[in-house]
Amino acid sequence: MLALAATAIAPALAQTEAEVVLHNFAGPPKGAYPYAGVIRDSAGNLYGTTNSGGAANAGVVYRVDAAGHQTVLYSFTGGADGASPQASVIRDSSGNLYGTTVGGGTAGSGVVFKLDTTGRESVLHSFTGYPDGAGPTAGAVLDSVGNLYGTTSEGGLAGAGVVYKVDTSGHETVLHSFTGGADGREPYAGVILDSAGNLYGTTVGGGVGSAGVVYKLDSAGVCTTLYSFSNFPDGANPYGGVIQDASGNLYGTTHGGGTADSGTVYELDTSGHETVLYSFRSLSGADGYYPNAGLSRDSAGNLYGTALAGGTAGAGAVYKLDPAGQETVLYNFPGGSGGASPYAGVILASAGTLYGTTPTGGTGNVGQIFKLDAAGHETVAYSFAGYTDGAEPYAGVIGDSAGNLYGTTSGGGASAAGTVYKVDTAGHETVLYSFTGGTDGSSPVAGVIRDSAGNLYGTTIGGGAAGWGVVYTVDTTGHQTVLYSFTGGLDGARPDAGVVRDAAGNLYGTASQGGSANAGVVYKLDTAGHQTVLYSFTGYPDGAYPNAGLIRDTAGNLFGTTTGGGKQDAGTVFEVDSASQEMILYSFTGGADGGEPASGVIRDSAGNFYGTTPHGGTPGAGVVYKLDTTGHETVLYSFTGGADGGNPSAGVTRDSPGNLYGTAYYGGAANVGIVYKLDTTGQQTVLHSFTGGADGGFPLAGVIRDAAGNLYGTAIDGGKKYAGVLFKIKP
Repeated sequence: MLALAATAIAPALAQTEAEVVLHNFAGPPKGAYPYAGVIRDSAGNLYGTTNSGGAANAGVVYRVDAAGHQTVLYSFTGGADGASPQASVIRDSSGNLYGTTVGGGTAGSGVVFKLDTTGRESVLHSFTGYPDGAGPTAGAVLDSVGNLYGTTSEGGLAGAGVVYKVDTSGHETVLHSFTGGADGREPYAGVILDSAGNLYGTTVGGGVGSAGVVYKLDSAGVCTTLYSFSNFPDGANPYGGVIQDASGNLYGTTHGGGTADSGTVYELDTSGHETVLYSFRSLSGADGYYPNAGLSRDSAGNLYGTALAGGTAGAGAVYKLDPAGQETVLYNFPGGSGGASPYAGVILASAGTLYGTTPTGGTGNVGQIFKLDAAGHETVAYSFAGYTDGAEPYAGVIGDSAGNLYGTTSGGGASAAGTVYKVDTAGHETVLYSFTGGTDGSSPVAGVIRDSAGNLYGTTIGGGAAGWGVVYTVDTTGHQTVLYSFTGGLDGARPDAGVVRDAAGNLYGTASQGGSANAGVVYKLDTAGHQTVLYSFTGYPDGAYPNAGLIRDTAGNLFGTTTGGGKQDAGTVFEVDSASQEMILYSFTGGADGGEPASGVIRDSAGNFYGTTPHGGTPGAGVVYKLDTTGHETVLYSFTGGADGGNPSAGVTRDSPGNLYGTAYYGGAANVGIVYKLDTTGQQTVLHSFTGGADGGFPLAGVIRDAAGNLYGTAIDGGKKYAGVLFKIKP
């Protein structure tokens, strides 16, 4: 039942169509995702960075005053000035700030920057990868004469990272290039500097036990491995750096290892002897686990830190370890809007007050700064605002007779749980509904359909009464109603695809999980909100995980695809008839015929089906296929993954002469996707090759076509704000 045809026809790569960006989804202007911790000045102002957000969604440097007012001191452009700072900043006596970015710069390998008191940024060094290093995930330290010292987690002579110095004239010197062997590899943490000019730090990997090291780099540039971790029971993978007491002892954490492989707090004395001060108890422990950051220490010898996970809610914790090794959880993060997964450590202020950040949670779910007093009472010092107009439009759009477009974003909105939006013919966007992430649903990855009265219908993969997603409607006034909330049981879970509607108002769709074998279901939802499972997949041979939506014929038969299951576990095309009987129309092999169809099918007047698979084909980069009424499959085009695109995750649209139009998620001139046309002879033409810049990048959804031949679609990345675009391709 398999025939390969038209796969050898070379694509026409000349772009004859013009792309217009109709709407740029905007990143949070004041920053988002503060992975780094904060520093504090004598007036009580806090300073830090966010990994994204800002004017170009490439991160910001910010200040939060004692009253909780935030000011963006600098917004990175993502170009030569740097992008995506992952570490915090340091501050000199004049008020200048210094820091690093992991991306951007002249070679895209990150920068060391200075920000003066007027907000002017200077790039002190732009990393090239070889031999000077790449990807400085940690910040820098400053000596008494103004030299900066730090690490890069990649690059250098062996690609295993470096320790560097940048002097006051901006000249960089590699002090040590890690070999990846006994001296360690990938120093994710920065360094500390003692009074004699020695530097101390950690590497995540390498060493005798291949689980990371603690190292010393003296003023002559000699690197000594002070300790090599072995995983059990001493710990493994120290992502955080070290601190030093007055006697020269070092203190730090390991992300893993220890007695329960949940991480440790350790001390290393001046003779190189390691003592495990505390071993986190388990991967489900209330004491926390996976301490990702380093420590702070008070004058009494108590240590303070954060655990990335665990605690009573599983969302991480702030802990204290006294000199006797007694651990106390000072605060359990609740998750959600209360904050989760503290990536960075805490700083210690007067009266035992701690300050830190969580990269997620807060009112916008894009991070917050917290304050914890000595009694363990937490106060949100600042909550970063989310993507108010939406972000990451995974789904495509539909249009009305007036030319307005309607769609969803999987994230962003008032609660960062996604939106339903409208874009008019002038390019003005209106958020029709912003999900809260609660009973109303969360993360609408599928698009919407519209009835004659203008009501919209769709699904979310999360939220609802049981957290397994909902079917919803949004009326013309923006009022949302949950029509059905999935339980995650026999009725299904995670409806990744949208719905179709019959003349009586019944809705039909798929849920990718749940059902009798947890392999997904096909369901019907009547106008009273009663759900009926029409078919429950078992995996073999009927298919599993129907991630895509359905089409319906006039007789009431439903047609769709599964990404898994079937005879070769590579997915199927199926039919569920009006009596709820399922029939496999085609079972993919995962080879030249394609595999794992992530999108549904369309059907012509003769009953032939057309669709795509993101995998398989002769080079393995996906196919466009046709399935005739006898179940005979023909590969119309096999993507190479190069200039012609690769991994077509979305389906196709067909015009009256039989030409097909679609998108490929990868490939193209910049490897961030294309829009293509496939004619009836199998000749492919790239209509637009995305750059990942202002025109967008990574089109996950397909396109729709109007009577004039214009194509409309979305890309989940790029745009002026790097939060995705809604685009139009004009003939």
